[in-house]
Amino acid sequence: MIQPLRATLVASLVSTLCACGIDQAGTPAGADGGAGGATSSVASGAGGGSTGGQGGGGQATCGDGACGQGETCTSCPADCGACEPIPCPSEGGVFCGGNGVGGDAETLYVCHDGFLEVLEACGAGCQWMPLGTPDQCPTDTEVPASLVDALEGTPYVEQSCTPITYDAWPYSALQCTYSAGGLTTTVITATPSPERVAAWIVDAASYIPALQALKGVEQGAYEQGLVAMAKQVVGQSSRIFPLQGGIIENITGEYIDYPFLNGVTDGCSSGCYCRINSLHRTTWCAYQEALGQSYDDCIATVGSSRLTEGWGAQCLGNHKDAWNSDANEHFRAKAWEANLGISSACPPDQCSPGEVVDAVDGAYNPQ
Repeated sequence: MIQPLRATLVASLVSTLCACGIDQAGTPAGADGGAGGATSSVASGAGGGSTGGQGGGGQATCGDGACGQGETCTSCPADCGACEPIPCPSEGGVFCGGNGVGGDAETLYVCHDGFLEVLEACGAGCQWMPLGTPDQCPTDTEVPASLVDALEGTPYVEQSCTPITYDAWPYSALQCTYSAGGLTTTVITATPSPERVAAWIVDAASYIPALQALKGVEQGAYEQGLVAMAKQVVGQSSRIFPLQGGIIENITGEYIDYPFLNGVTDGCSSGCYCRINSLHRTTWCAYQEALGQSYDDCIATVGSSRLTEGWGAQCLGNHKDAWNSDANEHFRAKAWEANLGISSACPPDQCSPGEVVDAVDGAYNPQ
């Protein structure tokens, strides 16, 4: 069952890329830029005078007439000289330096008349995006109160809980005993706060350009789109990440106590979704492919079905990595997948704010 789903995802990706002017070989083109092609071997900061490596010795000061350590033609053309023109593959494409083009790795460029022009100096590092999405400078995570409100509420498993130490988990965890549908079970959870999940959603929204374009312009519609993304999380998991134990669910009209391990149903066959946003391994591997990795190598690592050691480790490892971060790679992967449909329904500047929200809601919460 893996290959048909993969084929659907890849076909959707190819359709999106072709619509954006990006060829199927991964060469970025058009206004969508994004992560495309192999990393260029052109040295970052190459320009007149010096490459910006060792300069006049000691602490470099821009404007002292010497191209010192840490200075480049991008950061200090007064000392290092103007940068030599760096060719680029597509008019209007937006790229981080080094992502299929030359340039400085902490600078965001736009392709104009066949050469890169500096769009923004990122400072804290430039963020490579999947194929079909323009690269970007990271931004401060501003979490709307309406989004936190949508994620609040005590998870249903937290009826009788005590703090616990769990060997495979380095952070806080709870052991909870609860009842539902006439059944009683116990589960160890690592449930993130509403504020943390909200930050993950805000970050992931940057992978949906039509929604991100509403931020600060049509703020109300932007927040409605974020809340639609939150609704999927609450509906799928109630924010619960089960490290080990039982989760009682009524999926087919009967309450069943499903055993979980490392965020995945223990004993699953083809589904085996990873909490807390119910990500399928094929989506994860297709997202990795969009970032330039091998889909087949990814599937070989996580397995094609069932709760394998590799998929359990990936699910738990991602949750660990995101626990104290404003970004969650599984949320980014889900947003990337959702955008395949959203970008088709709402090409750039073709949808009203309400239509964008409807497209986001439809992608995250299909009827």
